[in-house]
This record gives sequence, structure tokens and C-alpha cells, in this order.
Amino acid sequence: ENDIIIAKITPCVENGKCALAKGLTNGLGMGSSEFHVIRANTANFMPEYLFTLLNRKSARLAAQKTMTGKSGHRRVPASFYEQFPIPVVSQKKQQQFVAKIEAIVKRIAEAQAFISEGSIKKGAIMKKYL
Repeated sequence: ENDIIIAKITPCVENGKCALAKGLTNGLGMGSSEFHVIRANTANFMPEYLFTLLNRKSARLAAQKTMTGKSGHRRVPASFYEQFPIPVVSQKKQQQFVAKIEAIVKRIAEAQAFISEGSIKKGAIMKKYL
């Protein structure tokens, strides 16, 4: 629960395959060996804060530059995340940051639902009049 999983192999790294594990049955999860699993030191960092920082496009691009291995089987080494600079800010600032991100994500979901609903309504109108 609250661990961050980030794909380590190409092309999943480039595609941004990662998640913050929440709401797990019994608080346990299982996955591929092709994930880096990062657990936040909750005394200093909110898992949501770390997840947002690690899931940024700039972080993924930096990770890609460190990949090792042959084409098609390139992987981000664990050392990338061990050395990744995390801005240390107060818990209050982290909470504010996370709240802003969650509000944006909510607005995006609402916009996507609105677009989807519009498409359904358009189909119904087309069916009725054509």
C-alpha cells in the first residue's frame, strides 16, 4: 500500500507506465519483476508527492538516458532512482502541491467525461435524424 511502481524496461518507461498502489486487498500487491518499487519515507514525503515528481515527463526522459542493455531490452538501473534529486519541502507544501495536482486530474477526468457524453449525444442525434 502506497508504494510507487515504475516500469524499468523499454518501451514502458517511455510510455509512462507507473502507478501509486492504493486500495490494495490486504494492503498487498504483486507485479512483474520489471518494475522499480519505491516506498516513501512518510516521515519526510507523501507518496503522492513522490509519485507526481517521478511520473513527470522530464523524469522519464532523464531515466531513458540512463538505460542499459540491448535494443528492445533496455532497462533503467535502480541507481537512477537512488540518485534522483527530490526537492525537500514541508509537509504542508507537499499537501498543497498534491491538492493542486489532484484538482487538475479531476478536471481532466470531468472534461473527458463531458467529451465522451457529447459523442454519445451526437450519435443519438445522428441516429434520430438520419
